[in-house]
Amino acid sequence: MKLRLLAGATIGATFLMLALHATADAGVGVATCNQSQWCTITASGDVTQYASQLAIGNVSAGTALAVTQENLGQQQVGGEILSGTLAGSCGWSQYDRDWTRRQLSANAICANPDLNTVTFVAQSGSAVWSGCYPRCFGGVPLHFDSKCGTRGHGWCYRDNCEEFANFYPWSAAAHPADPLRMTGRHVLDVRYEARYGDALTKSPFYLVRDINAQHGRGNWVFVSGSACGISTGKPGSYHWLPHPSSHKHKKPSAPPAHAARRRSA
Repeated sequence: MKLRLLAGATIGATFLMLALHATADAGVGVATCNQSQWCTITASGDVTQYASQLAIGNVSAGTALAVTQENLGQQQVGGEILSGTLAGSCGWSQYDRDWTRRQLSANAICANPDLNTVTFVAQSGSAVWSGCYPRCFGGVPLHFDSKCGTRGHGWCYRDNCEEFANFYPWSAAAHPADPLRMTGRHVLDVRYEARYGDALTKSPFYLVRDINAQHGRGNWVFVSGSACGISTGKPGSYHWLPHPSSHKHKKPSAPPAHAARRRSA
């Protein structure tokens, strides 16, 4: 038996949520990752102060998700991951279009898959970076800089380091898994610092977006703060890059004299 609940509403916007709660003796629908390599998993199907749409990991192509909830407003499906590295974990698809519905049925334990931000983000859930230059969805860009961390060299990383599809940021036993590629001096959008550091090295890990990686190929990844030599500013919201003066140029109040002469000729 399936229980369908219609719910509405977030502040400033209204959306429709269809919740399909699984019971012990009945299954729910199944969706599978249809991307070429990886589908991103997020902590929630909606953005609130308690549960955010931040990425928490990735599942490989063909991985099945037992769908227990659908957020029609955000166009996402949530439920229990049935196979692979994150098997048994509860989460949401980053995009509904990344998943294909199958004529299958499965049991699931994730009636409410939302994870509170404080569960997987450092500094009691506040270690999140966001900005609107050059993109509003994502973090603040980190550029490769061999002198990163020295005076005048911030918002950067200094070493070519490994990217991992998963890290288990909500677990005290967190560790990197599913290595993907080296950063290769790509621009990385830093999004948040994981609540727990690597259980083995005790070093911090960050969730970043690799700008050079295409969607569906693992563009949201985890990297080691120490292995990469990451230097960031205080977490928070930024509307420009950390040093906007180098990206904004004041327009002259009047045309140069030689231009004015040409116009009057």
